[in-house]
Amino acid sequence: MSLKIVTYNIQAAIGTKAYRQYVTRVRQQVFQSKAKTKTLMDIAAFLTDYDVACLQEVDLGGRRSGFKNQVETLLGHSGFTHMSSQENRVIGNISRHGNAILSKYPLSDISDLKLPGKRTGRGAIIARVEAPKPFYVLSVHLSLGEADQLMQVEYLAEQAPPDMPLIIAGDFNCGAASRVLKKLAESLNMTALTTPADKSYPSWNPRKDFDHLLVSSHFTAKDCGVIDLRYSDHKPIAADLAH
Repeated sequence: MSLKIVTYNIQAAIGTKAYRQYVTRVRQQVFQSKAKTKTLMDIAAFLTDYDVACLQEVDLGGRRSGFKNQVETLLGHSGFTHMSSQENRVIGNISRHGNAILSKYPLSDISDLKLPGKRTGRGAIIARVEAPKPFYVLSVHLSLGEADQLMQVEYLAEQAPPDMPLIIAGDFNCGAASRVLKKLAESLNMTALTTPADKSYPSWNPRKDFDHLLVSSHFTAKDCGVIDLRYSDHKPIAADLAH
């Protein structure tokens, strides 16, 4: 079967387009706006072409998203029929940070994974995708420091289903050549489809290859790369796979 998959850190639809906007648009971190609604709709329209989407930095119903779950909004406007999400960090009534999986196939065997580290608030979600040839997909958002990242990928390797078709996708906050990504790939005998050339952050002038897709040997990649979109401070990574 053919499979189109995308991973995207959507930055809660804030849509930062320059470093200075982290400061000048700080209000977007706290309150909902028409601009953020439009950005979320633009993201939904982009996701429509994919069979599975792994999302990071979604807001699950804080004030900054108008107390609405952004995953549910995306589900209703993108052609997906199934979703699952997990919450990592809550900041008062301002924001509810999390990861999600959207799918055009049913999801089962879902696990909410809280990642270890010196600072709490990072996580992953894994689910079985009930496609004609079922497989597991894991959407992940790692911490910033290498020490925490190494602990986190060791934990993920322990939680991954053994000897099953598996895709791991997300914002790793480290490069394809890093010890972290190599450790994860080697631990699970997976292949990283992304390379140091696949720079996805920041979206307005990409210098870092932070976002990645890894696949088990059950998959063959027809194509994989960065998509030139600027709805977030990250660009999405997408792949066409044969399974």
